[in-house]
Amino acid sequence: MQRSMSTNPKAKSIFTTHEVSKLLHVNPRSVINWIEQSLLPSYRTPGGHRRIRREDLLAFLRKHQIPTPAPLVDEKFNLLIVEDEEEITKILTTYFERIGGYDIHSESDGISALIAVGRSKPHLLILDIMIPGVDGIEVCRRIKADPTNRTAIIAISGQPDWEKKILQAAPMPSWPSLSIWKNCTKKRNDCSGIL
Repeated sequence: MQRSMSTNPKAKSIFTTHEVSKLLHVNPRSVINWIEQSLLPSYRTPGGHRRIRREDLLAFLRKHQIPTPAPLVDEKFNLLIVEDEEEITKILTTYFERIGGYDIHSESDGISALIAVGRSKPHLLILDIMIPGVDGIEVCRRIKADPTNRTAIIAISGQPDWEKKILQAAPMPSWPSLSIWKNCTKKRNDCSGIL
């Protein structure tokens, strides 16, 4: 008879090696190996069974860049789309709604984007570089200037010559999450192909 986790993983604070293996879709021996190699902190019960604290598991996932399984995520992923063309905003919003698990907001200019980033500290910012008011490059610079802000940025530009400017605004070594979506030209409405 196969046992299932007795409670919702979101509510659990302690996991067995078997529960961790099921959450991460790995062999239970892999979890034990991580523990024995001191990669994943754990403790033993008086009966000799290993237990992993939730906070240790989440730290392990972050450190080793392993995606956090949905059952462990306490909140929705906060996403801010900054795009001045409504049709592209709708395409992106529809895509992320279809995936699920996102709290999606949108702005259409640089000033509103900076206010929204300061207010809600989104996990991810999808940023059109050519927006009214403060352009996307300046938005990148201002976000980078705040050392407490951990917002990942995906920059969208239809201009290949903007890539260098974007990388100067938020260099890759200090912003490993900065990506550039090329060929997302508004003229061709070609954004659906990159999703």
